[in-house]
Amino acid sequence: MQTSSRLYQCSRCHAQVIICSGCDHGQRYCAGGCGHHARSESLHRARKKYQATRSGRFNNAARQHRFRQRQQQKVTHQGSTPKRLHDLLKTRLTEIKKTQKPSLPDSTCQCHFCGAVCKPFLRHNFMRSSPFKRAFRRSESV
Repeated sequence: MQTSSRLYQCSRCHAQVIICSGCDHGQRYCAGGCGHHARSESLHRARKKYQATRSGRFNNAARQHRFRQRQQQKVTHQGSTPKRLHDLLKTRLTEIKKTQKPSLPDSTCQCHFCGAVCKPFLRHNFMRSSPFKRAFRRSESV
């Protein structure tokens, strides 16, 4: 059964993405992991911004002090493992076996998230507008 779908561009890699209405929850990123990368970049920027503040520097100094005290309490070290000169190397598969999806005609559109067949007419915006978007919109009379 063909479902309604939306076409959008990934905010990170700029790839065109088709998403069916069942999977559409307001995504901005593709299914290839761009959301996870964008989230980790955002957290990195937030940590860097926090470290630049006075309280961030003091908390980092206190954490480093606690770490150095823990390291001073460790008095034993494990020895290195003995070298094995005659180990056999494990062989690896050079080809990755992938399961192939059933081929569809080129004219059909598929959801990039679940693989469902979508209608050929694609939306470029959301089906419903958010009630929060209307609440924060400026009044046009001002």
